[in-house]
Amino acid sequence: MHRCVLVLALSASHAFVATTHKQCRPALRSSILSDDVFPSTATDVFVGNMPYGMSDDYVKDLVYTVRKDDGSPVNPEVLRVTVPRDEETGKDRGLAFVKVLDATQAADLSAALDGFEYRGRVLNSNVKESRKKKWVERPAVDPATLDDGGLFEALDTLPDKFAIQEYGLEKIRNACKKARIKAGGDLEQCTARLLKIQGLKSEVYLDPAFGLIPTRNNRRNARWN
Repeated sequence: MHRCVLVLALSASHAFVATTHKQCRPALRSSILSDDVFPSTATDVFVGNMPYGMSDDYVKDLVYTVRKDDGSPVNPEVLRVTVPRDEETGKDRGLAFVKVLDATQAADLSAALDGFEYRGRVLNSNVKESRKKKWVERPAVDPATLDDGGLFEALDTLPDKFAIQEYGLEKIRNACKKARIKAGGDLEQCTARLLKIQGLKSEVYLDPAFGLIPTRNNRRNARWN
């Protein structure tokens, strides 16, 4: 196997390893870098049942060894390799994560690694789902259309918190939304808010000083305006 001469050359968007071999491989970015520095398309591949004693470089060499079903090399652009280790012993855990440029490369690499026999072990691999949640624009909800079982209208006639809690958390939250006050939290928190507004006019409890108006970063949530 040819060894690379590790000479880092930074370009506008990628780092490359200059090599004496005719094929130039993308260099690994430091594993300490935050995911925010990678392209938005970057995708992680999980590799399990690895032999113990693996280093990042060994995993990298493995990645460039595997081939697709048609025999062609996968040859992904590897952005980072991470071999998790035990914090106390420093020993690896027999698994690794390989971050590649995009989902297509990740799918090809995972398919090539899954079931691949390496040093007497049969590897398993899959594409790791991103934890980043995509922003979805949700239409504004009219609180008046929410089902609270009539709780908001009957609130002033209910004797105690137990009578309120008989409606259940979902209807209690909807009653809070109808009152245009905070609706987050558990059963006790939501019930306490409804008890606090019993017998009060809306202009009283909707005063910001009362502390029950939904806020986001100290600003009133526009959805409840």
